[in-house]
Amino acid sequence: MSTSAVAIGQGSERPPNQRFQILALSGGGYRGLYTAKILADLEQHIGAPIGRHFDLIAGTSIGGILALAVALEIPAERMVTLFERHGEAIFRRRWSLRGIVRAPYSQAPLAALLAQDDLFGDRRLEACLHPVLVPTINYSTGLPVLFKTPHHPNFSRDFRYQLIDVALATSAAPAYFPRHVFDHRQYIDGGLFANAPGLLALHEAQHFLGRPREDICLVAIGTMSARFTVDPRRNRSGGTYDWGGWHPAETPKRLFGVAISAQESLVHHLLGHQLAPGQYFHVDDDLTDARARAVALDKANAAAREVLLGVGAERAKWCLGDPAFRTVLQHSPIAPRFYHGIHAHHEEGVARDAVTA
Repeated sequence: MSTSAVAIGQGSERPPNQRFQILALSGGGYRGLYTAKILADLEQHIGAPIGRHFDLIAGTSIGGILALAVALEIPAERMVTLFERHGEAIFRRRWSLRGIVRAPYSQAPLAALLAQDDLFGDRRLEACLHPVLVPTINYSTGLPVLFKTPHHPNFSRDFRYQLIDVALATSAAPAYFPRHVFDHRQYIDGGLFANAPGLLALHEAQHFLGRPREDICLVAIGTMSARFTVDPRRNRSGGTYDWGGWHPAETPKRLFGVAISAQESLVHHLLGHQLAPGQYFHVDDDLTDARARAVALDKANAAAREVLLGVGAERAKWCLGDPAFRTVLQHSPIAPRFYHGIHAHHEEGVARDAVTA
């Protein structure tokens, strides 16, 4: 991992019995427009950045990009506009011999969009105003990695990374985008092991920030989870044709879809076991057969936008109509403490200077 384990609670100065809220955003490609729409409508209701109501933010793949935006207090409506206007450019196919020679999509359009000054620009992870963690896989070593803000004394490296690199690393979905390379390492989509990052965030809160389970409230927002199931009419031999049809490049896409779908369900059940009623809110919608034909990880056309924006608006309305959920939006976190970077606290250094003077 990119961070080292230490004693539980080291570096945490939060008082006991202080509610601790987590926002966990799942991956799902262009289906993240659904997530962004929910966040935008919630922000419109409260009239403030949603990040100001959470103590920790986690996100994977497109959820990781959104998590970074939330941690920077970039308006969610701006992310909705980004995906609405430029989704088809992000998922514009290039020559790839049906994905055999290279990935069918380039990350260059997304990188160029995120490089705008009103989005990530050239800022680094240290610019985040709220604690955040973003999973990816270091394909050079084969190990999972969690990029984190410096909200613990041991987290002394990741804050130097540019936000664009973190965003592209967590969203480099196999068979869709090429691997993202920076700092002499190759990274692939964190969704392969943590598409729903709620469990990782729960562990972060308990192990590194010293929060007891009974103080934690977790809100997990999905991306209209698709259930990948078998067509009983297909052959059952387990070959390339069985998984991907006549196009071998479709096989890894299918396997990736099965993996993230199963993870989403598993994490949902485990969080439901670990957190008591009222501590866990799972915000998501299942895809009906008709909607499933219009929506996919790489479908960014008008039909997909209509489904994702429409269902997202309805789900946000449902959240705001739930009195228990509205209490989440009333939470005021204690100001986070960062130990390195531009937002680091320097009380010890100031005291030392005063004595020297």
